[in-house]
Amino acid sequence: MSAEEFLIERCAAADRADAFRLLHAGLSPDQQTALPTVLNAVHAQGETDYPGLLVARKTEDIVGVVWVQLAPGHTAIVWPPAIGGAASPELMRAAAEFLDERSVALAQILVSPDAPHDPQMLAAGGFHRLVELEYLTIEKALFPAAAARGELQFAAAASDEPQRLGRLLLETYEQTLDCPQLNGLRDSTDILAGYAAQGEFSADRWFFVQQAGGDVGVLILNAHPGGETWELVYMGVVPAARGNEFGAQIVSFALAQAAAGGAGRLVLAVDQTNAPALAMYREAGFVGWDRRTVYARLNQQETTPP
Repeated sequence: MSAEEFLIERCAAADRADAFRLLHAGLSPDQQTALPTVLNAVHAQGETDYPGLLVARKTEDIVGVVWVQLAPGHTAIVWPPAIGGAASPELMRAAAEFLDERSVALAQILVSPDAPHDPQMLAAGGFHRLVELEYLTIEKALFPAAAARGELQFAAAASDEPQRLGRLLLETYEQTLDCPQLNGLRDSTDILAGYAAQGEFSADRWFFVQQAGGDVGVLILNAHPGGETWELVYMGVVPAARGNEFGAQIVSFALAQAAAGGAGRLVLAVDQTNAPALAMYREAGFVGWDRRTVYARLNQQETTPP
């Protein structure tokens, strides 16, 4: 093994604690804060194998770590190796191979605005800047007592009809201003599986949005552990129904649902380039609380209609 050669391999169970300590040390401060919470949640879900935990060895020593955290819907979150690590580009390439082996369509690395990062290292694994996300929140003091009156009706338990929901969901994606690069990347089954995994799924918080008995949109809400924070995971309106201020009515209904459910706040993420959505959320009382740059590795999958 030459001075610049490393053995890249899956981390053995006996080395996991050391590997995660080394991974943690190389992360940005915000990721260092998040990693223990994520590991606790993953462990609580019964994960014991960690197939995506990859290490670089030089002689017997672990000199670098990357973790591919697999998620539902053929997605993954990647916890990158340390910036400047000699083995980091090789680890990113190994992560890319692992993602391909698992047919992961969308893998993401989230970077806070002030965190150091190395785009060239990320590019070694096929990751490129996708979008700037604005995270918004509204506290319960600003929740409306009731949803605003309007033309829309909301039918709960939309997840009980996955084919109908999937078709409608894909229609709302047409001509979207929110991360349009993701259109066509995954089928509706994978997309819905990913939405269900964001927080705690409950069918009574997934809605068909209707006008005069016809489907015109989708609203998906999830609670996070403890119930204090709810997330507006997704809302969308089909192209033919846009321009009627239905978005504001959907947001008002979402806030009323959060209030009725005892939430202390409602949060969401939106593409910073989606000016109409940002204006609508701010008009409803949402304020910014964080930002992230998303680097993504996109792998087009074979899709079939739902």
